Amino acid sequence: MIIEEKNNYSFLNFIGVVVVMSKVGNALKMLIILQSRGKMKVCDLARELEVDERQIRRYKDDLLQAGIYIKSETGKYGGYSIEDNNYLLGLNLTNEEYMSLLMANEELKKMGHLALKDYSLAIDKINIVHKRENLNLLGNCNYMVKSARANVNFEVERKKLVDIHAAMLTRNKVRIKYTSLTSGETERVVRPYATFQYKGDMYFIGFCERKNGILEFKLCRIKEYSILEEKFEMDNSFSLEDYMANCFGIFKDEEINVKLKIYHPMSQIVKEKIWVDNQKIIENEEDNSIIFEATMKGLKEIKSWILSMGSSVKVLKPQKLIEEIKNEIDKIKELY
Repeated sequence: MIIEEKNNYSFLNFIGVVVVMSKVGNALKMLIILQSRGKMKVCDLARELEVDERQIRRYKDDLLQAGIYIKSETGKYGGYSIEDNNYLLGLNLTNEEYMSLLMANEELKKMGHLALKDYSLAIDKINIVHKRENLNLLGNCNYMVKSARANVNFEVERKKLVDIHAAMLTRNKVRIKYTSLTSGETERVVRPYATFQYKGDMYFIGFCERKNGILEFKLCRIKEYSILEEKFEMDNSFSLEDYMANCFGIFKDEEINVKLKIYHPMSQIVKEKIWVDNQKIIENEEDNSIIFEATMKGLKEIKSWILSMGSSVKVLKPQKLIEEIKNEIDKIKELY
């Protein structure tokens, strides 16, 4: 009897935790939606979060207790909006944690990341809360990230990212006018699943109703977009990790078993990185060359990678890749 009571008590505690976490998650979703779309009526927020209007008012009260003020206006053009973004809590950060935040901020600056403005603002708030505005933990160290930066309007791209991420959370379909490298400009309705960054550019992955399949879309190639009221059911079998597994870049085609012989000094550069999780490297101490083997997807980028190594690499397998490299070299010769 005592054991049963303890089990019931534990189960009730578990249910209580689940309910609380659900409320927190929905309250944060409400913040993201308001940040993305501006002022919204309670009935619209209730529809987006699939709860009743009374629950939306509870989320507002819960956020107020956390120091996050949601402005409420009545009347025909009224609704909820975020007026004051100063809702940072006084977190007890160590100097090491604070230094890590500053280093990440520097990296975002050098990359020209879309989240830089928001992240830098968060750092400003932490400086105020912790009175560390004059504390330069990074010192005068020279730190940079050497990479190509996206040639885009960052405010426009940031707005796209926030809006599409909000649609992903609320399961709203998105209509986009998209310029593809293969099919030109088309209009599509997409169910957004996830976002990711690759080589300084932001992408989102979603189910394209036009192509009837899951594709990735580069944000800067979206010329126009609108968040639709129509909802969608998330494909529970989708996994971002599985979707990107063994991809050498973002192109996805048939998997090929690649075997390369890479000569020094390029061999040293290659073995310093993990290109795909399943790679195997055998070192030859006599001439400092390596044998590189991996199962990869993305023939276009694999070819580009191999060609970038010039005479420091020889393709051993498969024969199809050998022929592709030969053909590409012949085309290059024709240009010169």
